Amino acid sequence: MIRALRRKFILVAMLSTFVVLAAIMGTVNVVNYWRLCSRADGMTSLLAQNDGKFPGDLQNMEPSNNTENIPDSIPENPVFSKKRPKGVPGTLKQDDFSPETPYETRFFTVTLDNEQNMISLNTDSIAAVDEEAAQEYAVKAASDENTTGFQGIYRYRIVEEEDCIRCIFLDCRTELTGFRNLTFICVSVSALGLAAVFILVFLFSRLVFRPVEESLEKQKRFITDASHELKTPLTIIDANTEVMEMENGESQWTKSTRKQIQRLAALTQQLVTLARLDEEQGAGDKMEFSLSDALEESIRPFEAPAQTQEKKLTYHIEEGISYFGNEKSIRQMIGILLDNAVKYSSQGGIIRITLTKKGKKIYLEVFNEADELPKGKLDILFERFYRLDTSRNSDTGGSGIGLSVAKAIVQAHKGKINAYSEDGKSLTITAVL
Repeated sequence: MIRALRRKFILVAMLSTFVVLAAIMGTVNVVNYWRLCSRADGMTSLLAQNDGKFPGDLQNMEPSNNTENIPDSIPENPVFSKKRPKGVPGTLKQDDFSPETPYETRFFTVTLDNEQNMISLNTDSIAAVDEEAAQEYAVKAASDENTTGFQGIYRYRIVEEEDCIRCIFLDCRTELTGFRNLTFICVSVSALGLAAVFILVFLFSRLVFRPVEESLEKQKRFITDASHELKTPLTIIDANTEVMEMENGESQWTKSTRKQIQRLAALTQQLVTLARLDEEQGAGDKMEFSLSDALEESIRPFEAPAQTQEKKLTYHIEEGISYFGNEKSIRQMIGILLDNAVKYSSQGGIIRITLTKKGKKIYLEVFNEADELPKGKLDILFERFYRLDTSRNSDTGGSGIGLSVAKAIVQAHKGKINAYSEDGKSLTITAVL
């Protein structure tokens, strides 16, 4: 139990860390990519508004931190202003430029007619693209529905004019390489961070769960010791009662005493079983046995009580189903489910047991009609000492621990068990092995 709880703790901690790191790294990379595209779009927009070249005043401007030195002709361009308008992507500001910008920027322009035939070409500012490649880039970009985008390492902008289409391509090799490097670094650092967090959480989780583990160990030891200690006085009381019956005859008092002894003995045995399953963390010795035969043999002792209480018990068992597990524990689990169905089914109700195999899974289903039940999932029935009858009436003899034992046995065999009420007037318990 502690191991499972510790694994869940580590899993939750790692998932939380992963989500936070993914959100941070994702935000950083998205913002970085948006800035890359925004600057590239601003540059292509500036080139588009100046017939595919930089403004002449831009090449002649001198570097200065004083915005008063900006030539008057440049701020008039809506794409290039002293202040970046809010919410306008692709807008450039003075800090994006230097006197070297026209010489550092690699771009080319292609003009196509309406039939996508090349009219003119300008590759003076780039050496990596020839005429054939430039035309191919332009045709692909012009065929795209978007006016901006990427063709390989080139950010393009399409400007449709009356009788032609101007395609402007900006070389973003350096920016894209930087973006990819940053992404790689982010992923690498995040992976190392996750590994470091996993090691720390794994080591410190032992310290975190040590008090819980000690508490559970004390609880299991107490249950085991108390159960064994109870057996002796119960045996003595039962023997004394038997002697009293031999001397004075059976009475309602001795009957009641023996009945309560049986209840306490059964409860003690169930507590011992739970403690043993918790300590072993497994089903114990396993072997191949016929589950079909085991179920049929387990049903027979319950046919007479069901008939006496005018309850109709039917079953459908698929033949030839074998199972590799602890036969004694499985028979005990079956007995608990059948006893629960007979004991808590409504007067004159139907009890139906079904055993089927689908693929590698075996389904044991116990259905019984019952009085008022909450609709939907009723897995709370498997909680220890839980009973739907809040008054804890002892007439039925239940202690609220039988189904907990059944659940522990199923889980020890790596299976699942659940309870469900479809209409509030019946209960179906399904064990999947």
